[in-house]
Amino acid sequence: MGKTVSTRGKSKYIPQGKAFAKQGDRAANLLRPEYQWIAGHTGRYFCDQEGNIYSVCNTAIRVKAQHANTTGYMRFTINGDQKMVAREVLKAWKGEAPPGFQCAHLNDVKTDNNITNLRWARPGNQGDLKRIIEGTASQELYTNGSNRLDAQWNRAMKRQYETIQSHSDDCSCSICELRHLPEAVPLSLRQNNRSA
Repeated sequence: MGKTVSTRGKSKYIPQGKAFAKQGDRAANLLRPEYQWIAGHTGRYFCDQEGNIYSVCNTAIRVKAQHANTTGYMRFTINGDQKMVAREVLKAWKGEAPPGFQCAHLNDVKTDNNITNLRWARPGNQGDLKRIIEGTASQELYTNGSNRLDAQWNRAMKRQYETIQSHSDDCSCSICELRHLPEAVPLSLRQNNRSA
């Protein structure tokens, strides 16, 4: 399932009409809604929702090469500087990270940089729920601060995850409200919002 995108040795271009709707949009830096400019590189680099990075050349739009780093995360180069694909895509679509947060993959697949798979999370909270459900989580995730496995907590997390997954995207029940709250809102505020 790994994604290795490389344009080394071949030219990979897309037509300008795919990214810019009208002739004057390129000069005005107006992209189609399915694309966003990379933060700090407006007019030169942009990304799509799938995690592809594009470079605006004089006459064409080129797909930037992506390579896995030593830890397996995809990276690309801008002016000789290495950038992490997931972080730049998330910044482009969701804005800067809140203080103390970092980019996280929901499904723990380091090469899956689709915007629906990315979120800002505190260190250590990157894919815990999925690993618990699949049974691949380390023991300290189950202990909940004690030195024994907390089976009740584990079952509750699994039930909540399955309930949310079984509802449609436009469901507005009290459980699904959690899905629409921003990730940076502390749990205590989320509970207060539900009771209000």
